[in-house]
Amino acid sequence: MKSDSSSSDWSRAAMLLLLLHHLSRAPNHGYGLMDLLRAQGFDVKGATVYPQLSKLQGEGLIRSEWHAPESGPARKVMTITPAGEARLSELLQHWASFQDRLDAALGRNITEGEAR
Repeated sequence: MKSDSSSSDWSRAAMLLLLLHHLSRAPNHGYGLMDLLRAQGFDVKGATVYPQLSKLQGEGLIRSEWHAPESGPARKVMTITPAGEARLSELLQHWASFQDRLDAALGRNITEGEAR
């Protein structure tokens, strides 16, 4: 499916959920998170991801520390906090509810995955 501005809008709307999800699986740095999202088909840019990471850190949902590898530059590695885990759970519930309402509005049969 061709990427367009509407899919970019949807990606931006889901970005907090996606970032918290990936950080709940393993600590990571910004570029690593963008690589993961791109591998999953999301067209992400640093101008979208890094401000969201700053927002998450400012809200206490993630924390970061600098890691200096044996070679290459130091990286700011982020980890989800317990508050971030709770927010992720809340976002997943909201997303599922939204998806159910959207499917119902579109007349989709959720159990069969088809339009009626």
